[in-house]
Amino acid sequence: MLAISAAELASIRADTAQAVCTETCVISRATPTVGSSGEQIPGTYAVIATTVAGMRSPNATQLAMYADKIGSLKSWQVQLPYGTNVAILDHLLIGGETLLVQADLSPQSLNALTTMLASEVK
Repeated sequence: MLAISAAELASIRADTAQAVCTETCVISRATPTVGSSGEQIPGTYAVIATTVAGMRSPNATQLAMYADKIGSLKSWQVQLPYGTNVAILDHLLIGGETLLVQADLSPQSLNALTTMLASEVK
């Protein structure tokens, strides 16, 4: 097995993000509040970061795997620089369109980008 040094991996990640992530992306997250009965209620979304992103269509397997979450909504694979603070249910504002993060598609092994499945917010 060929080992990659930390410096090489950092360089690969930086080069990949520069090549793929060409759009500005604003990440917002809801801060939950507690209701009168102690239940958690979704709060309002607040901006937590501005970064860059790339977008491409999800493949047929991904659409089938997440059909229960995305249904007939327009969806994209959103690629962000590795290590970006993004989570399921966050909102991504890219090119004037707000997307809801539905799933983390990042591989569990070595990866150069953080990849999320996101769909339009209606």
